[in-house]
Amino acid sequence: MKITLSNESIRADIDSNGCYIEGVEFRENEIIKRTQDGHKTHGGCAPLFPYANRIKGGKYEWLGKSYEFKKDLDGNSIHGFAKDRQWDIIDQSENSVRMKMNLMDDSYPFDVDVTVVIEISNDGFRENARFFNNHNTTVPLSPGFHPYFVTGSNWEIFLKSRPLKSLKIDQYFPSGNYSEFYRHFYKKESHVYDDCFMYSGDIQLRGDYFIYDVKRTNSEFFMVYDGKFSDSISVAIEPMASEVNSFQTGNMLKILKPGEEWEFGYSVSISSL
Repeated sequence: MKITLSNESIRADIDSNGCYIEGVEFRENEIIKRTQDGHKTHGGCAPLFPYANRIKGGKYEWLGKSYEFKKDLDGNSIHGFAKDRQWDIIDQSENSVRMKMNLMDDSYPFDVDVTVVIEISNDGFRENARFFNNHNTTVPLSPGFHPYFVTGSNWEIFLKSRPLKSLKIDQYFPSGNYSEFYRHFYKKESHVYDDCFMYSGDIQLRGDYFIYDVKRTNSEFFMVYDGKFSDSISVAIEPMASEVNSFQTGNMLKILKPGEEWEFGYSVSISSL
């Protein structure tokens, strides 16, 4: 089902198939880029549940048992399956919608409910997810979101302290080691960002026309991506709870106890330059 939230400043187009934000406009200017090829992680904002980013070979073990997620063309699993499922709409108003689904799957046989609220305000929007473990054992979680912020031809990121950049052993997967990075960094023609950072503070993104102030809840990591699917006009800043491949490594993996509720999300405030 297609949903539109709108007020005098913000319009958000949403699809209940995938709890997916197709696009957002601020004062009739596109600020969340739409996908150009129909893939939900190539534009808009997709929920990355039960895990964000890649799991090497798609395999993981939990409490002594082995499981396997659907693999991509590169032989790994990426960005979970919640974006590909139909969600139930619980309630809706002009400014907000609340949707729910259960994450039980052959690849993730755990009874976990997730409820997402998407809400707009006069100067931005927010997404907040609440996970509840109905299962009789602990369960693993490593959620994320994947918003593409329209920036124009240039972007700059400002942080309150120096983040730790995750070092990789290959194109995708972390070594477990980190190096200090810059509080202020920006788009470079000579470098494509597809990097993970450990940093829990606020993020400010500046483009050619707008400033985006991003606050996060229970997000110890974020990704920066400005590769092919950014279409040279946007950058994805992806809030993440855990490191890449944490279902295998356990690095900052969220472990949800039976009967435990836990929230994860982000909010964006927008202003003109």
